[in-house]
Amino acid sequence: MDWSAQEALGRATGVVVPAYFSAAPPDDLVRRLLWMTLGDCHHYLPLEQVWVVVDGDERTARLAGEVQEALRGRLGASFHLVPLAENGGKFRAVREGARGLLAAHPDLRYIAVRDGDGDHAISDLPALLRAAEEIAAGRDDTNVLIAGARASRHHPMGWVRGELEAILDRVTIDALAYHLARRGRALDLAYVAGANGAPDLSSGYKVYGRQAAEYLFGEAPPQYASLSKRDYWRYGPETVPVVEAVLAGATLGEAARLTFNGQPTSSFGDFAVVALYGELLAWVWTRLGIPPDVAACLYDNAACRALLGTTAPGAETLDAVRRHALERMAAHCGGAPLPPPRPRPSFL
Repeated sequence: MDWSAQEALGRATGVVVPAYFSAAPPDDLVRRLLWMTLGDCHHYLPLEQVWVVVDGDERTARLAGEVQEALRGRLGASFHLVPLAENGGKFRAVREGARGLLAAHPDLRYIAVRDGDGDHAISDLPALLRAAEEIAAGRDDTNVLIAGARASRHHPMGWVRGELEAILDRVTIDALAYHLARRGRALDLAYVAGANGAPDLSSGYKVYGRQAAEYLFGEAPPQYASLSKRDYWRYGPETVPVVEAVLAGATLGEAARLTFNGQPTSSFGDFAVVALYGELLAWVWTRLGIPPDVAACLYDNAACRALLGTTAPGAETLDAVRRHALERMAAHCGGAPLPPPRPRPSFL
């Protein structure tokens, strides 16, 4: 078996950290979370191959700069800090960081993306890299994408978000399988465990092979489909690259990672749940050309497994997401009639 030393994998890897904190968490918490994210990176890869992209927030940029200087004082080296002038969304920050990192370091084979809120442990990076390296060796190229899979979506995300993430990921996989099958291709899930009912596509901790990264963040034009430009860059950083990577022939994989048992801070509260997941589902369907009746069936197949539907408020949320997604799809596709919801069975 071929085996790359961790030191060699580190030299072949760059890390992009999109960073944005709302005004709610105090400065001390933000500093601590940034230090959790960045303070140990030098044990795993050269610090100059870590690019922190601040998504248009002066306070986050200032505090990231403090961490940068603290590391420079300790180690004589530090990460590269890119403060963007305007808040354009996490997906745009990731794209800007990946483009800059790939241009500055032409020998990199892998680009990892980790959030700046301390939830993506650098100690998990070797496992994700080894999964990418093994798949890349089998393909003889670097058109691979590895998701860092959480043992639970619910503990860090909360009950509603965990349920809706699982539905979004399940529908995305099923829509990709449908789209590819109509074109004579099979969806390759040989390296995806899907231990929680669906691959953890919504995980923010991912490793992209260089070929996949150059395409996704460089060559590929934005495919807005049913999303507005604003929502594309804000809602799309996890689902959009997965769909586009698979369409471009990339192999998906998963590797287990740690996650918080309850996040200390999150910008998720800035988004309306129904709109967030409804818009993403509509994008998946319109991007992949899924007919409305099939789209409704894929959603119902996933939602019927969700325990969220066992409470009246949860069932209302599931129905609202379904309606929002199908209405957005219909608006984009010229007003196709909406498939009605199916009655829930009285017995299992």
